[in-house]
Amino acid sequence: MEWKWKRAKMKQEDELLWKPIRLDQKGKSYSWGGGKRVGEILRDEAYKCAFCNGSGEKPRGAKCSACRGTGEVRLKPPVVMCAYCKGGGEEHPRANVTCTACRGKGFISVKEPVERCPHCRGTGADPHSKLSCIVCRGAGVVTAEE
Repeated sequence: MEWKWKRAKMKQEDELLWKPIRLDQKGKSYSWGGGKRVGEILRDEAYKCAFCNGSGEKPRGAKCSACRGTGEVRLKPPVVMCAYCKGGGEEHPRANVTCTACRGKGFISVKEPVERCPHCRGTGADPHSKLSCIVCRGAGVVTAEE
């Protein structure tokens, strides 16, 4: 992983600032600190695999079960970040067990329009147990009724 610096404009001031970005092995840039939030509708088809962090292997030497070794997952848009694992792809941090809600991808396909899940209040976890929410299936959002 190599660090590069990129110019960015601040909205409050009209001066240029430098902010760090990360580049993976293939030269693709990923912004530092994410920018994606749970419940936010995303329109891309391809995302960096959350379970292996784009490396294609997890644990070392073994092919990633979420992306099948490609380092990238493809989903039909619109998608939201998985609320149950918070986009990390793991059931628990550093557990090496894929998330049951998103199957390690970190993102879940949804149908629009969406609203926050009334059962789990957008957390993706069942409030009475440690399992994923049975209403939204861990996405944190449900399809809104019109």
